[in-house]
Amino acid sequence: MGSQIAAGPVVSLVFLQYGGRVSDDLELRVRRLEDRFAINDLVVNYATLLDDAQWDALGELFTTDGVFGSPHSTTVGRAAVVENFKVKHAPFTWTWHDPHGVSVEIDDDDHARGTVIGYAELGNDELTISTSIRYLDDYRREDGRWRFGRRTVLSVYGMTLADRAADGMQQRERKRWPGRASSVAELPDYERAFPGYPG
Repeated sequence: MGSQIAAGPVVSLVFLQYGGRVSDDLELRVRRLEDRFAINDLVVNYATLLDDAQWDALGELFTTDGVFGSPHSTTVGRAAVVENFKVKHAPFTWTWHDPHGVSVEIDDDDHARGTVIGYAELGNDELTISTSIRYLDDYRREDGRWRFGRRTVLSVYGMTLADRAADGMQQRERKRWPGRASSVAELPDYERAFPGYPG
């Protein structure tokens, strides 16, 4: 006698839509899926182009008035954003940015918000730094493609592997980049002090 699979409850796809907002318009639903894939590609392309120092192509991922910021600095405009990356990456001979997960909420045809969780390592002949990060993103469709309108980076920690192997993660000031004053990390953000979360 063959085995049988017990019938479970039937779950309508209507209840599996993101954010509880459901549209019966199939064309709109397909377009939103395409938007989400395009934004995911944007996030991956950012990491790849940044690590490969493809500065001009990286700049094109931002809107002309794009912003890149952290709690302690803000850079406005595509050219300024690219120059900021060049300066901050100059001490390193290699970098590796790895986006682990992307959560996106689409506001309309041309605007969306997202949270990206990731990890990065940056190194040279003397040291390797690791950092666990979260990006809070505003995406905008410009000239027919999704780009970063604003990208804000927060971190759980940022320190050398030697510091992390010692007691670095037990310290209150877990942002311990060489050449900079150590400071308190923004994450975890129990109070939700930083705007930009979908939902």
